[in-house]
Amino acid sequence: MKNFPCLLALLVTSVVFAEEKAGETNLPPDPFGDLEEIKEAADYPVELDRTRGTFLIDAEDGKYQLGSHFANWFWTMEAERWGNYYVGLLYESSRPKLGVQVKIGEEVLKSYASRTSERTMHEPMILGTAYLEKPGEYPVMMLTGDQSNVPAFQVKGLKFIPAPESEPLGQSIDGEIILEAKTATTYSEMMRYEPKPEKNCLGFWIHEEDWAEWVFDVSTPGEFDITVTYGCGNGNEGSEVAVYVNDQTRKFTVGDTGGFQSWKEVKLEKVKLEVEGENKIAIVPQSKAKKAVMDIRKIVLTPAS
Repeated sequence: MKNFPCLLALLVTSVVFAEEKAGETNLPPDPFGDLEEIKEAADYPVELDRTRGTFLIDAEDGKYQLGSHFANWFWTMEAERWGNYYVGLLYESSRPKLGVQVKIGEEVLKSYASRTSERTMHEPMILGTAYLEKPGEYPVMMLTGDQSNVPAFQVKGLKFIPAPESEPLGQSIDGEIILEAKTATTYSEMMRYEPKPEKNCLGFWIHEEDWAEWVFDVSTPGEFDITVTYGCGNGNEGSEVAVYVNDQTRKFTVGDTGGFQSWKEVKLEKVKLEVEGENKIAIVPQSKAKKAVMDIRKIVLTPAS
C-alpha cells in the first residue's frame, strides 16, 4: 500500500489529461474538410427536347467487312441539314481497349474504345466533332483494330448529336458576356448557324419546335441586363419567344425589323446569375406567327448599373 498515493496521483493526472483531450482523435485531419460544396446553376423551368436534331446510323444498316488484322464498317448517311455534330460510337465491349477510326466524307476521327459496363454501354463514346457542309448523302467508314462484330466487341452504330461551331468567349474584364450565334447549340431539324458574313446568325427558323442553347462560364456573378439582337421581316413578325436563363424566364414578341438581316436589339428584364462557373441560356419559340420565327445574331449580358 506504500505506492497507493503515487498510483492515485497518476490516476488523477490521467483523468485530467483525458478530459483535456476529450473530443480529440489520433486520426489525421480530413484533407477535404475545408472544401465548400460546388454550387450549380438551376435548371430551366421547363423540360426541353435535347434529342431534337440528333440522328443515328445503325450497325444493321451498314456493311461489315472483316480483314486480316482489322475490320471495316461502311454506311451511306443521309444528313437533313448542315452543321457541326458530336460523333458518338455506340458499342459493347469486354476488351480493355480497341482502336477506332471513323471517316465521314473527308474528316477523320480517331480514339480508343474502352471496356463498357451496364451503366456506360447505352451512352455514346464521343469521338470528336464533324462538320457537314450541306444536306445530302455522306459516305461513312469505320476502321477498328480488331473484329468488331463478335461477342467481345460489338458495334451498335454511330450517333450524331448537335454541337456548337465555336466555344463562347469568357466573361470580359468589365463583366460583359457576349454569346454569338456560332457558339450556340442548335437542337433543330432546320434552324442552324449561317456563316456568311452578311448573316453570321441562327437562321432557317421555320419550325416552332427548333430551339438554341448557349452554355457559358461566369467568373463574376451578379445582376445583368440582357439584350437580344435579332432580325425579322417580310410580314413574319408576331412570333412569341421565351428566353430561359437558368431557372428564370423572359419573353418577347418578335417585331418587324425591315428584313431578316436588318438587326434590332430588344432589351429584356434583368436577370441574376448567382453561380460562378457554368450557366446556360435557351431561346425557345412559344408560337410561330408566319413562315419563320426570326434570325438571331447574338445575346449580350451586361452588368446592371
